[in-house]
Amino acid sequence: MKTSDDYNELMLHPEELGVLSFKAVPKRRIEFCIGRAAAHSALSKINIKNFPILKGVHNEPLWPKGVVGAISHSGEVALAAVARKEKAAGIGLDIERIDETIPEDIIKVVCTLREADWVNNSKDRKLERLLMVFSAKESAFKAFSPIMNQFLTYFDAELIWDEDASRFRGKLLTRVGPDYIEGYAFEVGCRRIDQYIFTFMSLPPLL
Repeated sequence: MKTSDDYNELMLHPEELGVLSFKAVPKRRIEFCIGRAAAHSALSKINIKNFPILKGVHNEPLWPKGVVGAISHSGEVALAAVARKEKAAGIGLDIERIDETIPEDIIKVVCTLREADWVNNSKDRKLERLLMVFSAKESAFKAFSPIMNQFLTYFDAELIWDEDASRFRGKLLTRVGPDYIEGYAFEVGCRRIDQYIFTFMSLPPLL
């Protein structure tokens, strides 16, 4: 984890600095920088150093060969996680700050009918539940999408909350490559930490 206190563009690899537009506003520069810093820290844990993390066609981070990972930032916090492919086929994580300014009609964009019913079933925690679904799907898509470079929408998966386990049980509503058929089941962990929603998942390594 990195925070805005760690912001220093000198920590970026020159190629990464080239990816960051000179027109980027300060907020975007800080997010990019601390996100890359968190990613470099994660890579160092598996003995990979000085690797520039560039961007793909969907702005996804491009990891070293044989490595999967994810970056997320919200507010003043950035997180990253990585693993070698023999340990995980994909990794997803996401962090979202609970913000009262989020328009409720985003529920139509993010949630299936079943998910919307669960969100609307709690007046006191409606915003929190909406962010939980949003964040969990972001984590899932970060894990699945790079496998076949396939862009997924919020209606390509459905989640059911498991209160006892503090996690979502999910299933794909579309096929992702040859290994993940429609109906493939997965799990996404979910925690509230202070004013943030944090979600995370990993896909078992492919044999």
